Amino acid sequence: FPRDAVPKVYYALKVEGTLEHPQNSADWEYSVVMTIRNERGEEVSRQVVGVGALRPAESRTFTLSVEVLTPGGRSR
Repeated sequence: FPRDAVPKVYYALKVEGTLEHPQNSADWEYSVVMTIRNERGEEVSRQVVGVGALRPAESRTFTLSVEVLTPGGRSR
């Protein structure tokens, strides 16, 4: 971006979901795995984020967003 341009943020995709651990179960370890593929289906990036162990009846909420930064505030 040029030095005088202030990038604006837009979301091309935003998804939120909640994971609920079963009530009558032992503790389980969870991870979020995100894979990015190009137009040919080839993997270009893979990230693993540790969520940690969840105990019975615990839950976690996740938000995945794809941010688009454009110079000059253009939306596309």
